[in-house]
Amino acid sequence: MTTADRVALRDQDPGVDEAASGLLGRIGEWLLVICFMLVPVLTAWASTTTIAGLPPIRLLAVALLGLVVLLRHRIGVLVQVLLVVTAVWLAWGLFLAQGGPGYKELLGVAVGMVTVITMSMAASSHRWLILLCRGWLLGMIVTGLPGFAELATGKHLPNYLSGSSAWVRRSSVDIASFMVNPNLFAYFLVVGMTVMVVGWQLETGRVMRILYFVTALLTPVLVLFTGSRLCLAAVALLFGWMMLRSKVLTWTVAAVAVLGAVAAVLGGYLPRIMAAITLAIHDLSSTSGQSRLHLYQNGFWMLLHSAGLGIGPAQFQTAVLAAPWPTYASIDPHSGFTEVFTGYGVLIGCVLLALVTAAVVQAVRGDWRLNPARRGGTPYLQSLLMQAVAVSLLMSPMLAMANSSFLKGTVVWAQMGSLAVWCQALMSPRRWHLRDGLRISAGPDGRLSRRYRLVRRAVSDRALPITHE
Repeated sequence: MTTADRVALRDQDPGVDEAASGLLGRIGEWLLVICFMLVPVLTAWASTTTIAGLPPIRLLAVALLGLVVLLRHRIGVLVQVLLVVTAVWLAWGLFLAQGGPGYKELLGVAVGMVTVITMSMAASSHRWLILLCRGWLLGMIVTGLPGFAELATGKHLPNYLSGSSAWVRRSSVDIASFMVNPNLFAYFLVVGMTVMVVGWQLETGRVMRILYFVTALLTPVLVLFTGSRLCLAAVALLFGWMMLRSKVLTWTVAAVAVLGAVAAVLGGYLPRIMAAITLAIHDLSSTSGQSRLHLYQNGFWMLLHSAGLGIGPAQFQTAVLAAPWPTYASIDPHSGFTEVFTGYGVLIGCVLLALVTAAVVQAVRGDWRLNPARRGGTPYLQSLLMQAVAVSLLMSPMLAMANSSFLKGTVVWAQMGSLAVWCQALMSPRRWHLRDGLRISAGPDGRLSRRYRLVRRAVSDRALPITHE
């Protein structure tokens, strides 16, 4: 390989090693791209089908690990931190594990962290941001179409709420696509909507931007019919972020809201709306709300009872039966914070919380003002990713309480992997070309078009110092 070839390879994808330039290397890169984009799709299929008794996402994590070991020989700071956290987490979990369920949960944590780390190592340049968004777009389409079919026909798929009683499956009207659990489906949709907003602002092609935008607009409809109130609140936050990114959308939503309010008043629907709001508030103090509160109280009691060391992975369901507060047959933690702190203790919980807090602080403190209007160019990518990280992590407490179990959900690890890719890009904005401004088109001969050369010449002339003759 000549020096010019090395420079061209590095400019095209700075994270690709020279060994990947041969035929086998290019095939490996092609396979790595496919595996990378399949993460959201197979994440959704984790509860639907198995291969040799294993969920497809676990086999994909192994494939990603093998490809990354072969093709990526550089380990960044973020990956180093994740490796240390994973090692400490698994070591402490092995010390606390009691029996098969504990080791099974630890295996899920290990595979999840491998997914996060390999996604971070695979993504090495600006084009991987686009691949990430397109992978999530594929996942949203694959899961969304059955969801709309379920909504239109009223018929659930055969695996709907598998493990629940026949009466619960017949009486439930919440949609879940093929993801078994409506809350897990809602979680997936919220994470996917976040990436759709990024893709909407990141892509330059009109068709792709429309696809992202329409998918993001349709997501709240599906989330509404999953029955997940926490995910619906997260969707409202994401929709507010979308309006901040688009003045046209803001004015459109404002006009529709005013017209809707007038129609509700004139049509006599206001009493019904107030009754629905009152019922929703009443539900928070119902048996469901009380059981949630008691689960969190029992989790704190378990943490104190273990002297802050943790009761061990997958032990919450057993320990809650002897806890002081009644949970009305609910035995799952229903909170990621409760699950991590009670299972693995204060040390692991605080380490993970510190990582999230550091990312939020850095994203919020970043300069969000550098966000030029599109006007035929690309948005300011660094500002966009800062906003994406901040919004994702600020709504994470709602998502952490949206499902009965946090660590068992494969969607969680796909979300964390996407966040890790964004954070890695923000840590090296120049290498990832995040500070590029408007894209200027060049002619067939590689020269800038005439209007851009005239503008550049005018700017250069105005920048010359004034001299006296």
